[in-house]
Amino acid sequence: MERKRTSSQPPSLTQSHGQTLPNPITLGVVLVLGLVFKLLRRAIHDHSQIRDIPAIGYGGILTSYVSAFQYALDANSVLQAGYKKYRGRLFKVAQIDRWFVIVTGEKLLEDLRTAPEHVLSMEAAMLDLLQADYTLGEEIRHDTYHLGVIRNELNKNLERIFPEVLDETVAAFHDIIDSKLSDRGWTSIPAVSTFTQIVCRAMNRSFVGLPLCRNQDYCDINIQFLKPLAGRAFTRISGLRRRVLRHLRPLIEERRKHMEEYGTASNGENANMIDWLMDAAAPGLTQTPESLALRMLNINFVALHSTSMTFTHALFHLASRPQYAVLIREELEANIHTGSQNVWGKGNLEKCWKLDSFLRESQRLNGLGALALPRRAMVPYTFSDGTVVPPGTIITAAPTAIHLDDALYENPNYFDGFRFSKMRERLAKGGENTRTDEKRLRLTSTGLDYLGFGGGRHTCPGRFLAALELKCMLAHLILHYDVRTEVEGVRPPDTWFGPACMPSRSAKVLFRKRNVAL
Repeated sequence: MERKRTSSQPPSLTQSHGQTLPNPITLGVVLVLGLVFKLLRRAIHDHSQIRDIPAIGYGGILTSYVSAFQYALDANSVLQAGYKKYRGRLFKVAQIDRWFVIVTGEKLLEDLRTAPEHVLSMEAAMLDLLQADYTLGEEIRHDTYHLGVIRNELNKNLERIFPEVLDETVAAFHDIIDSKLSDRGWTSIPAVSTFTQIVCRAMNRSFVGLPLCRNQDYCDINIQFLKPLAGRAFTRISGLRRRVLRHLRPLIEERRKHMEEYGTASNGENANMIDWLMDAAAPGLTQTPESLALRMLNINFVALHSTSMTFTHALFHLASRPQYAVLIREELEANIHTGSQNVWGKGNLEKCWKLDSFLRESQRLNGLGALALPRRAMVPYTFSDGTVVPPGTIITAAPTAIHLDDALYENPNYFDGFRFSKMRERLAKGGENTRTDEKRLRLTSTGLDYLGFGGGRHTCPGRFLAALELKCMLAHLILHYDVRTEVEGVRPPDTWFGPACMPSRSAKVLFRKRNVAL
């Protein structure tokens, strides 16, 4: 009997142990159709839930995808158009997978700012929009004790921290910029990368102290963590955690010994963020070196991104309008240089209203993005105008549109570096009755007409340290350097990624050292 020949060939891609597998093309079509069906079903559901809220652009179930595409290409213009058309009302903006509801007008914005967390939740919005459990860590979301540390210990110690921040700012400028300057004239310096490094060092002087704040690998880790979160692999985050842990573990173990002996990680006058976090963390997992290292990465992520981008925006304004440097320099010399002595101090910088105003005006025109105050409705919420928003809806404000509202600001599209200092001076002449209004115009102040640092119960708690560092850097720069843009008088254009605004990453600024004693 002839033996049946068996093939040595492996099963084809469409066969496995006698079973036929789907053709890859067919499988792909099925998956795409399934995704389209899911998106359409969600679109129909969401559309019916908020159909009474007007849309900017196309509002139909299918045509809204045209508006979603337009938003992806130029979110800022779409939001500006919606704000102008529906000011004082809510309007909605189409996304690929949902609608955003945008709040405009003082009354509705106040509703958004003051609604309790269990009603309109910022935490739930960030979890939804950033997938924060995967990008920032589930533990951080569930226990935000570090925010209390920033509000209390950090902000209470700013006066003590100031000399350290100033010292590190001066050292970082010397190491990173002076080493590149030519004695023969102007030197081109890449702005974003340079000032991200300087901010990293200055911020970490108050976070981890010397010498770690100057360690290049430690700084590189924190800067790498800034890179766009979208699509970040878990393995990459884990790798950064392991690397930063190698730097932080010796500090944490040293503080642990101090804690066991004295009952606190803080060593008095030299206490920094690591000490305060260890003192505030609940016993258990949050006290482990791994947990503390992840929390420090997250604190750095927020502080570095916002501060370095804000400073670079301001630098581009200064370099394209060098006449402001002359006037701010006069103010700095009047308040810092007294007689034969240099009196650098937090209080002295606070007297420099022109410096403060310049930074605030830069942030008004060139903030971090076209959306702010994100909230997710946890229950049906009724705004003061009677509009009801269903649970699950993402609700937000449009700061760029607010900051360019001619009902709030005179000639709003024009950069007036002393806009706010002139207003403060006028109010200060009115005596005590207007002193509160004058304080409202400072860089760190927020309001319904200014959302540079957010607003309401979730106003950025680290804005006071950020403002201190911004002023230190800009003051030092103005006193010791001349700057101008590569194309004289022309500010490099911003780069937009959806609703996020960043200063040009490729732009360079020309630096020249000044001969000064300050």
